[in-house]
Amino acid sequence: MKKIKFFLKRLKKLLIYRNSNETLKFQCNVCGVKNITDIKKLSREVASCDSCGSTVRMRSIVHVLSMELFGESLILKKFPVDKSMHGVGMSDWDGYAKPLTEKFDYKNTFYHQEPKLDITSISNEQINTLDFIISTDVYEHVLSPVSIAFENTKKLLKKSGVFVFTVPYTKEGEETKEHFGELNDFEIVEKDNEYILKDVDKNGVLREFDDLIFHGGPGSTLEMRMFSEKSLMRELENSGFDYIKIYKEPFLKYGIHWDVDWSLPMAVRCL
Repeated sequence: MKKIKFFLKRLKKLLIYRNSNETLKFQCNVCGVKNITDIKKLSREVASCDSCGSTVRMRSIVHVLSMELFGESLILKKFPVDKSMHGVGMSDWDGYAKPLTEKFDYKNTFYHQEPKLDITSISNEQINTLDFIISTDVYEHVLSPVSIAFENTKKLLKKSGVFVFTVPYTKEGEETKEHFGELNDFEIVEKDNEYILKDVDKNGVLREFDDLIFHGGPGSTLEMRMFSEKSLMRELENSGFDYIKIYKEPFLKYGIHWDVDWSLPMAVRCL
């Protein structure tokens, strides 16, 4: 009987998707506004809520956080208020960061401005203090070795805490592609109308890198690496996380539909 119910539930989801006629009515789980869109236009990085401008990625963060904290997917304004719940964001989008401050003891942190959090260098006072951490498309910018960032993430979380996480990754390959290796004394400078990275290594040798990739502009948004899915899983497992769930399924009610099978949101815990 359980298998039949599971099959019928999956079939219902599939029929809803196939019968959508490419036009989707959804409620944004960030701002609560109802939208109508062409399902083919839903994309990880393209704004698709007419009110707040949320993307599929941003709505998926709220969806994953709600599922992990409450066991069901709620719109943000229906999150219960619980100021005993401690969380941080890492350069989170204001669209959901500001409402989260009203619901929890939540702080949005930054690398270059207050309130600061350098995930590669945390204090003992911060260890085992957080119920959740949100980081969306940040760890590709962290200095090498990135394993320190993952290890510190686990240290920050309480035993029951959850890491809600996205990062660009590919489905191919076994290893992360590090663009520069470990940097020592580096700067980004403009040369001939393009940016280059100059680094003096520990032996005093000058290295230069061009063809830089920036996400949003030069500076801390420099892409340091491209993860593969397999190497990303290894990083998390080696850091001591033993629960890793990739949220691959669409959630059309809130306009969450993936046009790719990579760089999907995930929830990570230490059980």
